Amino acid sequence: MSADNLSSLLDALGDTSVYVIEEKTHRLLYCNKRCRETGRGKAVPGALCHEIWPEVCRNCPLKGLNDNSSSHIVCYDPLLKSTVDVTASRILWDGHIQAAVITAAPHRMNFEEKQGLRQIERMYAQSLVTVFDECIIANLTQDYYVNCQKDALWTDIPEQGDFGMENQKYSRKVMHPDDLDTFNSYFSRESMLRLFGEGRRLITRRLRRMMEDGSYHMVEFTAARIEKISEKECWCVLVFRDIQEEYLQEQQRNLEVTQLATAVESAYQMLIAVNLTRNTYHMLEYERFPIKKPGDAGTFEELIQSEVSTVRPDLRKAFLDRFSRDSLVNSFRKGERIISMEVPHLGEDGTCYWNFTQVVRVESPYTDDLIEITLSRNIDEARRQQREALEKEHRAKLLLEDALQKAEKASQAKSDFLSRMSHDIRTPMNAIVGMTELARLHLEDTSRTKDYLDKITSSSSHLLSLINEVLDVSKIESGTVQLEEKEFDLRSLMEEASEMIRLSLENKCQQFSINIDENAHFMVTGDMRRLKQVLVNILENASKYTEPGGKISFSLKELKKQELQIGTYCFVIEDSGIGMKPEYLEHIFEPFSRADEIRTSKISGTGLGMTIVRNLVRLMGGDLQIESRYGQGTRFSITLCLTKCAAALPSPAANAAINDEGSFTELMVLLAEDNELNRQIAVEMLEFLGARVETAVNGREAVNAVLSHPQFYYDMVLMDIQMPELGGYDAAREIRHSGLKRVEELPIIAMTADAFAEDVRQARLAGMSGHLAKPISISQLKKTLSECLSWKYQNRPEERKNKK
Repeated sequence: MSADNLSSLLDALGDTSVYVIEEKTHRLLYCNKRCRETGRGKAVPGALCHEIWPEVCRNCPLKGLNDNSSSHIVCYDPLLKSTVDVTASRILWDGHIQAAVITAAPHRMNFEEKQGLRQIERMYAQSLVTVFDECIIANLTQDYYVNCQKDALWTDIPEQGDFGMENQKYSRKVMHPDDLDTFNSYFSRESMLRLFGEGRRLITRRLRRMMEDGSYHMVEFTAARIEKISEKECWCVLVFRDIQEEYLQEQQRNLEVTQLATAVESAYQMLIAVNLTRNTYHMLEYERFPIKKPGDAGTFEELIQSEVSTVRPDLRKAFLDRFSRDSLVNSFRKGERIISMEVPHLGEDGTCYWNFTQVVRVESPYTDDLIEITLSRNIDEARRQQREALEKEHRAKLLLEDALQKAEKASQAKSDFLSRMSHDIRTPMNAIVGMTELARLHLEDTSRTKDYLDKITSSSSHLLSLINEVLDVSKIESGTVQLEEKEFDLRSLMEEASEMIRLSLENKCQQFSINIDENAHFMVTGDMRRLKQVLVNILENASKYTEPGGKISFSLKELKKQELQIGTYCFVIEDSGIGMKPEYLEHIFEPFSRADEIRTSKISGTGLGMTIVRNLVRLMGGDLQIESRYGQGTRFSITLCLTKCAAALPSPAANAAINDEGSFTELMVLLAEDNELNRQIAVEMLEFLGARVETAVNGREAVNAVLSHPQFYYDMVLMDIQMPELGGYDAAREIRHSGLKRVEELPIIAMTADAFAEDVRQARLAGMSGHLAKPISISQLKKTLSECLSWKYQNRPEERKNKK
């Protein structure tokens, strides 16, 4: 055979590659057409084989020659993409070159290999049986099937046959009646042809199937299209797998999730179940309106992108650093169980809503996947309450600091007060003690003794005023002060108040003027004593802090005169004194406060007067205003509402007229006083005024004295309150209830150191006619005797006639 004929013959081998290479250098000496086709243009004589087909060098047939003349291997050819038989045989090329001829042809299985393949196929089928309880391969187009595996319920169904008909028998026999329609809509021959024709590659449904024991289990039916059998025909494999145990576990998981959702939905507006491993989420609860709602399910990364789009821009990076998928996975791997953050979300209405979001890792016995629950609740109200609590705490702190400062100031003020009081009390006490000693040394010098006694009287009055102010503040601050409601004349009030400072005005040669609105209604009801105390206190301060020769004015004006029941009255006290600095005006009403300057340091006072004035005005429902210019003077305005009344009171002039008509020699007074010194003072004062006096050392003796004498034997009883055996209140009650004729007309006057309004009220409740506060003075006693004499003449006119 010629060389050309041989070459043509080798080129005709379409599926076999034949080539010759030099054994030593692997240089290509010859190759047929098949080799040239797979050589990518490089298969030419002289080329190196490993440069032409580098993919097959790993299975080079020359490696198996060794000392043999030929070798044979079966291997996978990556160029042909199939298994091939490769042989190599040594030859002499051109009679002198040591070479090898190599052939590569498609592999043909021998008997043993065919048997092995069948064994593999049986093993594959057995593996399907192991995984699936049933396996059928069907040609849906030609409508026939091959049953690879069937269970006990399919004993009467042939292993091969008409798929559509046998499939209907099968479904009617084994499917739960409620699931039969669903099975046919997905797994009948017609349904599968339609679904696979629409491009589906896999059809899966969970349905209830009868098992061998007659019970129904949840199984998973799957139909998978087989792609490579035929392009014109539709082949598929149908299997089912019993998932009853898995289904029950899922039901339990769903129940647990439902229970969890129910437990937290009242407290949280958003609840999401997340599988970070599978990058999925399922929305369990969402009530965070008007914040944009994410989808009910999807990938977790889509959820995060939806959420971060609603977060306030300045916190979006912080949000992603906490809640992105990678961040959560890393945090959980580090051992963290809960990741949380307060997040401001922008609602669709443009409002910012704060939510507290928590991501909680969940350990599940059913899976190794990384699972978490995301919970979110609105905290706008909690933040508001927190802000209010912080503000309240801040205010409380400020109040405490303010209270501390005030307490420190009050403590300092009290210390200053005690220091001043020590001075102010010791000053009059020193005068009293010193003048008393001097009077004893000069008893024969009447003029000097009288001067000493006048100074003792002045110092005693000053000491008494100090004590009264301290007691007044104590009573007012404790809330035990009670106001009286008695009729009085405003003109008389102003006259009496002015008279009480007359001496101070005269001593300093100060100009004093009274201006009274003559068109005002003067008869009113109120606490005259307390109002007088307020006015006198301000008037005394006006005189005290006004230089000699200065001016002081005292005026009264009725406002809203058209009012018939209630009168509005304005008292104004104005002076041309030293005035007050603005910084002191802020503290003028504080207890124990006094202006700290040289001009006032030598003026006596407790620093309680204005505190008493302000509190009494408030207690009476009035208003107190102060205007002051330093170095120019001060103006006090007191506005009060007082009930108008029409009753006329006996004027002081009437009592004076009565007293002018005669002395007090007509009066027989019973004095009940247990203190011997006080009793001596009262007796001598009464006798000095001309009255006759009998005494009792306790309440029991006083009762016996009244009851053992005829009516009107005593014209008046002066009764101390705190006495042994029987107190003054009880003694008065016994006298009033004794049954003695006209005993209710007997004037019984309380004479006690209990000098407050409530003490006066207690005296009246006990049946007493009046109240005289200790220490008593001759002027007070004279006024009381005058009133008693006036009462005597009015109620027993026959005695006045006898006198005439």
